[in-house]
Amino acid sequence: MAGFIYKLQNIVNTSPDSDGTDINIARCLLKNIENIKKNISLQEISEICYTSPASISRFSHRLGYSNFNEFKLDCLGLKEELDEMIIDNKAFQNMDLPLYAKKIINCFQQVCDETLDLDLDQLCNMIHEAKRVIVFATHIPGDLANILQRALLVTGKYVEFYPRKEHQIEIVKQVSEDDLCIFISLGGMLLMEKSITIPAIISSARNVLITQNSQIKFSHQFTKTIVLGNYDEESLGKYKLLFFIDGLVNRYYKKYIVAN
Repeated sequence: MAGFIYKLQNIVNTSPDSDGTDINIARCLLKNIENIKKNISLQEISEICYTSPASISRFSHRLGYSNFNEFKLDCLGLKEELDEMIIDNKAFQNMDLPLYAKKIINCFQQVCDETLDLDLDQLCNMIHEAKRVIVFATHIPGDLANILQRALLVTGKYVEFYPRKEHQIEIVKQVSEDDLCIFISLGGMLLMEKSITIPAIISSARNVLITQNSQIKFSHQFTKTIVLGNYDEESLGKYKLLFFIDGLVNRYYKKYIVAN
């Protein structure tokens, strides 16, 4: 669902002034989320996007869909994601910002338990020793995975991260004994994608899970599971994850850049 938003974002963010067919289709879809209904047809989508049905078909194939119905399901997911956002924000319509700030501060303290230093050191060592490092994440953790990837690339450690789910499904088939797979799944949604999770945990590669849900399915199948405090309020997970990533990058820099 959210993966389709990212696909369209990646297309429209290519250039602010491009008028390529794919960019125009992606822009029109994003501007007309409320017009994408359950029974929408290929012709109706083409009219929304001011193009031909054939262009929509080619666009869907370039995004990796085998047929229009697969493409349509993800298009419908755009509206579902908007509905979820409405529900989430209704819960926060009377947000007490000072109280929420205190909760964020407290969630950092949860992460800073007696295992934090050990977790950071072990993960730094695993990253440094791995021949190939691949990060698996979606949604907001995927955005933060980009930050982790960029920081490690700057240090000279090559790290791979592919935001699109279909690319993650393909790349996990390639992992081998000397590789490290880092899964970031705060609540467990990513791990439910068995076409990604199972090939990783049955492979000979080392696998690390970063989560805030200690009861998450498959968590005991990973080489190492790092739990970011308590799984209390789901919205706090992104703050804990960014805090952990900052600590990880700083520790990696000190161990392998400054020390050398």
